[in-house]
Amino acid sequence: MIFMLGLLLKLPWLLLPAAQSNRHLVARPQDGFLYDRLLRFLEPVTSVFPSFFAIAAFLLLFWQAYLLTNFINNQRLVNRANYLPGMALMLVSSFIPEFNYLSAPLIVSFLFLLAFIFIFRAHSHPDARALIFNCGLVLGGATMFFQPAVFFLVWGFLALAMLRPFRVNEWLLLVFGFLTPYYFYLIYLFLTDQWATVYTLLEPFSVGISLKKQQLWFAGALFLTILPLLAGIYSINALSSKMLIQVRKGWILFLLYFVVSVAIAFVNPGPAFTNWVLILAPCAAVHGFGYQNSEVRLYPLIAFWLTVGYIIMIEIAGYR
Repeated sequence: MIFMLGLLLKLPWLLLPAAQSNRHLVARPQDGFLYDRLLRFLEPVTSVFPSFFAIAAFLLLFWQAYLLTNFINNQRLVNRANYLPGMALMLVSSFIPEFNYLSAPLIVSFLFLLAFIFIFRAHSHPDARALIFNCGLVLGGATMFFQPAVFFLVWGFLALAMLRPFRVNEWLLLVFGFLTPYYFYLIYLFLTDQWATVYTLLEPFSVGISLKKQQLWFAGALFLTILPLLAGIYSINALSSKMLIQVRKGWILFLLYFVVSVAIAFVNPGPAFTNWVLILAPCAAVHGFGYQNSEVRLYPLIAFWLTVGYIIMIEIAGYR
């Protein structure tokens, strides 16, 4: 159902003519060195198959929606299994064009979700060392695609402090996992006699926000994103006293995930909203919780059809 919903909502991007296939890709100077290498590696594929970037971006979004839904259901963060988080991710990602293009932040958003899954599973695992190391490993790899992702390591330490008793070796394991991708990359540079390019590992950071004038449709998209988010936060707060402690910690970590993602979106921002794709997973999780636990029964139906109708309207009108 999530796949079909996403496919129907994103047909305008998937059906762009081959002449406009470069619109499916975002390549910026502030992107990481590994992302640049990935694009060069994929260049022969895209010359034969121009729609590759569009399909890759859609599959990354769907994979996030699937993993998010599966994780929330399997960890019993909700009182009954549902597909609402994945549905919410497909809806929210259909508002902004940049959310549907292959970009470094889109790849990083997927890696952040993987890091969340690894670290949360560590809370009840008898031997959590592998999960903690994998979390650090994924975060280290994310910084190679988009260097401001390094600030998400702060969230990793907060999650570890909330979920596990303090153990120095586990905190060091998270750091070692984070550094491991760089260790192997430095070995690669040394063995291939490219040591002179090691300076490309570090990029300057800048903080800012895109202030260009937006069209009127953007205000509606913002409203339909923020209102369910506030409803979800209200539901989490109202039901927190009835939750098991690990469930409550899970939703607190989702809210912290959202806050850190918003902060990272302001680092090396560029002129568009590409960095804001980082908020999709935590925002969709909170949306889904609000839909399921709303005190107003008609709210989920009204919110869903209003959002779908609005997306179709702006696609038909060509506001984007």
